Amino acid sequence: MPMTKRSDDLIFFTICSKNFLGYALALYRSLVAHQASVHFHVAVCDDLSNFDRLQFPFEILSIDQLGIPNFDEMRRRYNITELNTAIKPFVFSYLFDSQPNQPVVYLDPDIFIVSPLDELNQLIEAGPDCILTPHISEPAEYAEMSDDKFLQYGIYNLGFCMLRGTDEVRRVASWWGRRLETHCVIDLPNGLFVDQKWADLLPAFISNTKILRHPGYNVAYWNLSQRRVRREEDVWTVNGEPLRFFHFSGNKIEDTSILSRHSSQFSIGNSGDVSLLLDRYRDEVFFNGHSHYTTVPYGFSWSGSSGHNAHTDESIARERQSRKGDIPHLPLLKSRSLEEYDVARSFLQNVIRDREQIEQEAIPFGEDAFRLTGYCACCAKTHSFQVSGMYSSRTLADGRVVPNWREHLNCLSCGLVNRVRASLQIFRQEFSPAETDSIYITEAITSTYSWVKERFANTTGSEFFPDARLSGEIRNGVLHQDIQSMSFKDHSFDHVLSFDVLEHVPYHNKAFEEFFRCLKPGGRLLFTAPFSAALNDHHVQAELSSSGELIIHGEPEYHGNPVDMEKGSLSFRRYGWRVLDELRKVGFEDCEVLTYWSKELLYFGNPQHVICATKRAIA
Repeated sequence: MPMTKRSDDLIFFTICSKNFLGYALALYRSLVAHQASVHFHVAVCDDLSNFDRLQFPFEILSIDQLGIPNFDEMRRRYNITELNTAIKPFVFSYLFDSQPNQPVVYLDPDIFIVSPLDELNQLIEAGPDCILTPHISEPAEYAEMSDDKFLQYGIYNLGFCMLRGTDEVRRVASWWGRRLETHCVIDLPNGLFVDQKWADLLPAFISNTKILRHPGYNVAYWNLSQRRVRREEDVWTVNGEPLRFFHFSGNKIEDTSILSRHSSQFSIGNSGDVSLLLDRYRDEVFFNGHSHYTTVPYGFSWSGSSGHNAHTDESIARERQSRKGDIPHLPLLKSRSLEEYDVARSFLQNVIRDREQIEQEAIPFGEDAFRLTGYCACCAKTHSFQVSGMYSSRTLADGRVVPNWREHLNCLSCGLVNRVRASLQIFRQEFSPAETDSIYITEAITSTYSWVKERFANTTGSEFFPDARLSGEIRNGVLHQDIQSMSFKDHSFDHVLSFDVLEHVPYHNKAFEEFFRCLKPGGRLLFTAPFSAALNDHHVQAELSSSGELIIHGEPEYHGNPVDMEKGSLSFRRYGWRVLDELRKVGFEDCEVLTYWSKELLYFGNPQHVICATKRAIA
């Protein structure tokens, strides 16, 4: 489905605590899948001490950045739900300062976008200063969420709100912030429900306010009695109109029997196709690190000064945090083209600057080699890492040598270098391989092969021996394969892994064809190779003529080769974005460049990339 195109970049944000970041990532992924040029922020209402906030593919905003005058009192007063909600006008004001007069859209983190937001974009283009969605759009006197309840909860659901940073709106946002410092409470007997009752006044205070009544926006348990959700050939509709986003308010993502904790009327059994959408949403939330993030303790008071939280019971947090912590989740920037990548990176300039500063601060003076401490995802432990200035191509103004982080930042326990550690973590995180899956890896006498083989017994590795005649030969107990013409049968493997091998192959497209042939339907390819993110075309370093003559362009570049450590392997190219088109031409789908960085995991070097593709599964 094509994404909505806009002439201007649209600013979106959500708010959550650290334990809800899996939801925020799922929201972000669903949003960028359907909306072009998304400038996305997450305001994290939590203690960010020792938190790796720069690893995300969007900008994390801290409480300190928002300039909330009485935050210490607020964090003692409010429970987690109230406090997360109370900072909303302050985030709006912060973004208004950085993007004057621009529309800013808030979305709750438990929202899931399923199709392009055409009506919202069209309405924004018309120039309103405020857009709201009502809880219900027609009388509902006999429903579980009857219309009189919204006299308590508020007319509009503030899981969605668009405000434009005009002078009038900025004054209203300041008023709203002052009120929420002390009156963002769940107190239904006295007619208050966090920020929503205050929002009833927004149409009166903001002259150019529009109400978005399209049934496809903000569908949730409170209006399911009026909105019939259907899936027809993977197209989602509501009352015959396109479903734009579903708001999974009150979900308990770990319990597959619950649609919302707040509804006794609607359940998995009686909500029709909504249950199918929840299944898909649940998969997305878990895929985006939910199991890891929910083990992270909340930094403030879960239940506030009142000692209770009827909206989000503390037992849920205790249940989640009691689980054994797993390997930290690695958020990824996923790009399908140079244009997509450039747009996303343009919104990350502050993040990129801060990443580079952290890397530079880690480099000591007067030392060619040094050690850092970090978490190794391959060892699942905190270890020391060795850094070397060998093959550095950059020196800082103060004389310090910037290491080749990609190749010379290795764990002293497992010995794996930066790019391999990250690639193997991404392999497990993104592909979720079973222990019995069949794997082919384009190396066989390395520590990388040993690591994979120890964890996945059905792993086949090979090396290339120049004097071997045919793929499939055994040399000194090692399998020989020319990946341009392999000996394996069709549909042999669930996964193919290749780490900095393809740049040494004269005809890499033949290797892609062979990988595709040998993969089972639904199989996945993951590889690394030198990649120039600024280039669409490959940078050709060497090639073979039609007669087989080797032609070298410029100074030849050789990389390490475990089969011939003395001579090494000639590099034929640095890849550009054209590689994704070449993979698609072979037949691969979901071809993406994954970009990563992490201080906690010591994935330094900006940018670093992994390339992934999928062979279509048989229907």
